[in-house]
Amino acid sequence: MARKFRGTETVKVDGKGRMSVPARLRKVFDACDPAFATSNTGRTQVVAVYGPDWWNWIELYSIEAIEDIDEQIDKLTRGSKKRRWLEQLMNGQSVDLEIDREGRLVLPQKLREKLGFDNGVETTFESHGDYVKVYLPDSRPKDVEELEEFAASKGPGFDPRVFLSEDESEE
Repeated sequence: MARKFRGTETVKVDGKGRMSVPARLRKVFDACDPAFATSNTGRTQVVAVYGPDWWNWIELYSIEAIEDIDEQIDKLTRGSKKRRWLEQLMNGQSVDLEIDREGRLVLPQKLREKLGFDNGVETTFESHGDYVKVYLPDSRPKDVEELEEFAASKGPGFDPRVFLSEDESEE
């Protein structure tokens, strides 16, 4: 059973582009990297999906989660638009990273520039079950507005947990 990320944390970026991964999130990344327990490096592998130009966030996936997604993509028809788009997003617009022995993640310069992750800036690590979304606190992810509009359309007092008992095909 896959472990889940939970909670939201704020973390600063240093001058070398390093961010300390919060300990409780790091434990999930460690547990979901099959090679971590048997390696002597003390480094956990993660995959950062940075997405298309309009994304103002990155998504950090554990090795278990990204392997699950890769298996789902492989089941799609080779050459189909859905598969090609997902391969572009999850493989072409991503990068392999590692959390070092001190619990820090070093982002490549091009990602820091894309996201505005400069020296001393605070970032938000927001859990989304099997991945963590990282963004600037004053620049919420652009996909959130659509979700907020959807929730507002359901009326005051709407409780999204009603979806837990619905069939996904009803969407």
